[in-house]
Amino acid sequence: MREKKPFYITTPIYYPSAKLHIGHAYCTTIADAIARYHRLAGDDVFFLTGSDEHGLKIEQKAEEAGIQPIEYTDKIVASFQALWKRLDISNDDFIRTTQKRHERVVQEIFRRIYAKGDIYKGEYKGLYCTPCESYWTEHQLDENGCCPDCHRPVQEVSEEAYFFKMSKYQDRILDYIESHPDFIQPVSRRNEMINFIKQGLDDLC
Repeated sequence: MREKKPFYITTPIYYPSAKLHIGHAYCTTIADAIARYHRLAGDDVFFLTGSDEHGLKIEQKAEEAGIQPIEYTDKIVASFQALWKRLDISNDDFIRTTQKRHERVVQEIFRRIYAKGDIYKGEYKGLYCTPCESYWTEHQLDENGCCPDCHRPVQEVSEEAYFFKMSKYQDRILDYIESHPDFIQPVSRRNEMINFIKQGLDDLC
């Protein structure tokens, strides 16, 4: 008889700045199919999905609508949950980054990392695309000097921010990936990640 194993799967936590699109349903149904397969195989499955409700884009959209960001996201999150119900998605939990339970866990993780000296305050400068909520380097921009994803103008942003000492863990991460061949699959993605890390990891803003 096969040994029962814990199996955890999550979708991305979706960004509720606008209506859902086919990509949300596609990703969630794939995760659901994998979760169902592992349940049938007898594994102890925990399937998570949810919403990431922080960011400049949500703040701007709420301001345009004349409401608070939480009011804005409440409506969109309700549509997420209604769609998952309609598609019979079998998730075990739905997490919102605005929930107190999420805030408490994040604060505790931050506190522990900070206590180890792995978080410091610095200044972040970069070319920022507000619609995509992404920073880009100059060589990543498209031929018109715009965001490579949505092709809208970027703006130079400078802000005080906290940084995680990712560079401190570069060798440890690389050693782990190289000594655990099945950790990243397929092999092409594993090799891509190894090459990326070998170029040198910057501290994470």
